[in-house]
Amino acid sequence: MELSIRNKWISLRGSSVVQDLEGNDVLRVQGKFFTFTRKKLVMDLNDNLKYTVRNKFWFLFRRKSMIYDADGNEVVRLSRKVLSLHDHYFVTSNLGEMEIVGNIFQFNYKITLNGKEIGHIARKISLRDSYVLTIDDNFDYMLFVAMVIAIDNITDQRDSDRSSSWISVNDND
Repeated sequence: MELSIRNKWISLRGSSVVQDLEGNDVLRVQGKFFTFTRKKLVMDLNDNLKYTVRNKFWFLFRRKSMIYDADGNEVVRLSRKVLSLHDHYFVTSNLGEMEIVGNIFQFNYKITLNGKEIGHIARKISLRDSYVLTIDDNFDYMLFVAMVIAIDNITDQRDSDRSSSWISVNDND
């Protein structure tokens, strides 16, 4: 299955659109207006909550994002590897040993489960964050959409931390 995930053009809450490749809406991702953890809700088209994605507020060396099911149980935890030339995420879930590894330019990610490739994430060059998720039909595509949102949250937080530290360093000049 292939899905397009992209941020809305204008959204104060960081909402996204999830569509199949024919342009039909599949899921909705709604962000919260004010949140320190970049909380996002993954919902079906009937507004039923499927997953909640949120970054860990405090982090020491590793940025983390958690995914909760509709009952509030943690089902996935992603953590970004600290020292790596490319984006490398360790995924803790009940599915097995999973990794999501990006190339050096952070535009293509390979999803592996127990050493076998099960999917791919392609980051598109665009004015807004945009991804194409390709995942084996045997897996819950909504959970993998939530993982893409978690990676986007971690990336946005990392970029925001970099830009704010640059500003604070240069404000002293």
